Amino acid sequence: MNRGTEGVDRRPPEGLLRRAILPVVVVLGLVIAGIMVVTAQPTVLFEAEGAFGPVRVLERPDGLRELYIGEGRSRQSAVYPEVPRRLVLDYTRVAMIGPALVASDARVLFVGLGGGAMPSYLQRVRPELRMEAVEIDPVVVDAARAHFGLSTGSRLQVHIDDGRALVEAAEPGRWDLIVLDAFSDTDIPPALTTRQFLEAVRRALAPDGFVVGNLPTSADEYAAMVATYRTVFPSVARLEVARRLQHVVLASPLPDALGDDRLAAAAAAWPDPDRAGFD
Repeated sequence: MNRGTEGVDRRPPEGLLRRAILPVVVVLGLVIAGIMVVTAQPTVLFEAEGAFGPVRVLERPDGLRELYIGEGRSRQSAVYPEVPRRLVLDYTRVAMIGPALVASDARVLFVGLGGGAMPSYLQRVRPELRMEAVEIDPVVVDAARAHFGLSTGSRLQVHIDDGRALVEAAEPGRWDLIVLDAFSDTDIPPALTTRQFLEAVRRALAPDGFVVGNLPTSADEYAAMVATYRTVFPSVARLEVARRLQHVVLASPLPDALGDDRLAAAAAAWPDPDRAGFD
């Protein structure tokens, strides 16, 4: 008896269908992921040999420019050139408590320039500040000018020199604020961690001045550096950098200069509160 084939379900078993489709889905996923990885690679804008290894400037697809010095992975600077009033790195926002504590026309020294993110930001937010920066590597200065929008002039002078030597040679009371920004997660210049250097910083400060330092809490030297600050300065405060193994250390030659009320008042009066990180 011929039963025919009409009405017979010819679909393959469901499990077999899943096994046939799964490799195709996996391959497509890998192809898409590969395309995304390729397109997300940064562009190398600048690369040259500096005093302490290669100096590289990378640009991400979203326009973020990053500065790397030496062989480490730690970023020295990160800037959106089209948005100069945006401080990208968390610690730089917290460090603005220093400029918030001094007069609008204060004398400020940055020890360590990198891409110049903080001075460039302050040129727009506090244009009356009289700023100087010292950077030991001329290649870094060239990169900052060419790729990070660093603009120098009467309100921002850059010295190509050893930061410790410049501070030690300064006349007493030359600056109202000194920002120590020569440290990274993987590179801490030993010459800038000593008691002798911090004593030179104190001499170079005005009697009512402030020093701001960026300290990685993961560094072996961290506890010793904090102790050295407390030995040299009567007033020391540590500000936590959210989501980072970093503290911003704030110190003053004056006793009781860093009370909570004073810090809160300075933060509240900052002209760009939405972009600062010391709340």
